[in-house]
Amino acid sequence: RPGLVRRRDGAAIAVEVWALPEAEVGSFLAGIPSPLGLGTLTLADGSSPKGFLCEAFATAGAEDVTHLGDWRRVLAEAAA
Repeated sequence: RPGLVRRRDGAAIAVEVWALPEAEVGSFLAGIPSPLGLGTLTLADGSSPKGFLCEAFATAGAEDVTHLGDWRRVLAEAAA
């Protein structure tokens, strides 16, 4: 799962917005591994859904893939 880190000099990233029944939230949260967590995202249309965030410590040495624009492109490049 991709995790986002908000930066002042960041760029827009395409995301997928999914619906999750409230009754399933607890088991979903229990399955999220560190360093990922859920938090509030701010989308270009002004909406604020919950989404995967990444703890800042995990970015040390990590590749910044912002320039690719979305997670599917990241996966496609990794598979190539």
